[in-house]
Amino acid sequence: MEKSEENKSLIYKIDEKPPFGKAVIYGIQHIFAMILGSITTAIIIGTTVGLNSSQIGLLIGYINIAVGIATIIQVTLGIKLPTIQGSTSGHIPAYLALGSLGVSLYADPLVTMQYLCGALLIGAIFQTSIGVFNIIKRVAKYISPITVGIIIMMIGLGLWQVITDFIDGAWIYAIGLIALVIFFSFAFGKTTRTMSLFLAVLVGYVVAIIGTLLDWFPEKHAMFVNIQNILDAEWVTMPEIFPWGPPKFNLGFILAMAIPYLTASLESFGDYMALSKVIKTKAPGVKRISRGIAAEGIGSIISSILGTSATSTFSQNIGVIRLSGVASKFVCIVAGVLLLLIGVLGKFGSVMAEIPQVILGAAYLIAFGLLTMTGLELVLRAKIDNSRNQIIIGTALLLGLSLPYYMNENPLKIDNPAISVFINVILSTPMLVSGIWAFALDNILPGDDEIRGLKDWIPSEKET
Repeated sequence: MEKSEENKSLIYKIDEKPPFGKAVIYGIQHIFAMILGSITTAIIIGTTVGLNSSQIGLLIGYINIAVGIATIIQVTLGIKLPTIQGSTSGHIPAYLALGSLGVSLYADPLVTMQYLCGALLIGAIFQTSIGVFNIIKRVAKYISPITVGIIIMMIGLGLWQVITDFIDGAWIYAIGLIALVIFFSFAFGKTTRTMSLFLAVLVGYVVAIIGTLLDWFPEKHAMFVNIQNILDAEWVTMPEIFPWGPPKFNLGFILAMAIPYLTASLESFGDYMALSKVIKTKAPGVKRISRGIAAEGIGSIISSILGTSATSTFSQNIGVIRLSGVASKFVCIVAGVLLLLIGVLGKFGSVMAEIPQVILGAAYLIAFGLLTMTGLELVLRAKIDNSRNQIIIGTALLLGLSLPYYMNENPLKIDNPAISVFINVILSTPMLVSGIWAFALDNILPGDDEIRGLKDWIPSEKET
């Protein structure tokens, strides 16, 4: 009975191909869940280093092209699971810290971008090496479901402030969109369930456009759509190699950027394990996990060459799969192609970029909420009623929420800029703080494999 119910939860399995029209809708739904990350990252980088609005618009386009390429590489050659690549949130503290430092060191924003791209490039090569040399094989036995699950949970919980900033007090609209998603998920069966997020965002966007045209939503209103920006956008924007200029290298920047790449690798490890559980397939073995991490590094190398942010498996899209029941790899490939088109077709990209932030913030809340539950499921592989595990889990979650909040308000001031940035990036990243704490305690405090949830945790090396 239980197994039957689990099978019903997936409408399209990993190797099944929905009709092309539906695949496009499902792909757009994935894009809705991750496009905010691309827009947010571009805005954070651009405003921090001093790029103008036109340059930020180009950055958004370049990011979409990069993540589209990275998604196709990952699904076809890397982990070969239904994943979407996006601008990982784990790098945001580094962008803020390094961008601000760059502004103080270099007068020209483009020079700061060159140093950022140089650090991103070296960091991406470092991440690729983690995969190529199968480092996961050497450390896998120390990384339990407790550590991985807490990292996944903190990806969702740790971005509460980003969600709050994007909704920005307009909670009545956000709650309305959440209600729409729930309505489409349960009111009409599997047909609307598979595209509930898409339908809810579409309805919200149409209401926003109509309200703007009828002057219901004036400029600066949460639901205002700048239609003129869409009309003024270029139809085609072709990517360039190192569009901000040749990369430059600063050791402090490189060291600080290496930390988010290491975190992204651990995050992806957890994403692969969580995703395999959601789509009811065998968990990937260490060789395949390493191949996925190497593919992510290659995606980030391409991203840095295109002058954009790092890419990684976008965790919230696991929540989209859980919500829709669509686990098809083909859909993710379609999403990758659509991202390429959005990046190249400036007009299309402008339409996506003008979706009101309150709508995307609500979509993020849903996706990250479901992702948090996926992380909790991994944590529950361990014995949750054991006092050892309760101490680890409870302290890791609260420390990951409280310490970064404090550090963002009170950064450490150290004379050496490189060391200062390095330490502040670590202490201001929720999933890194929680992950390090959980990892340390889980390997220090005594506990057998059953207590730690390591039994049947990672398949043997024979799995390819």
